[in-house]
Amino acid sequence: MTRLTEQKTRLQTQLAEFEQQYDLASDEFYTRFERGELGDATDFVEWSATYEMIQNLEERLAVLSGEKADEQ
Repeated sequence: MTRLTEQKTRLQTQLAEFEQQYDLASDEFYTRFERGELGDATDFVEWSATYEMIQNLEERLAVLSGEKADEQ
């Protein structure tokens, strides 16, 4: 689980860099990107993929936390 948490931290750092560069919150970016409002620039594709990876990691961490809580 520590490895997943470390990976999430690295990805969050990447999101923060995109947010600062484009002056846009990742949630807002992702919504607009999925609607096709922002085009398909390489940065946007990478930002979208990073956002999705974090969402997946959060789901995995929640499942693992739930499993550990159930075991106790």
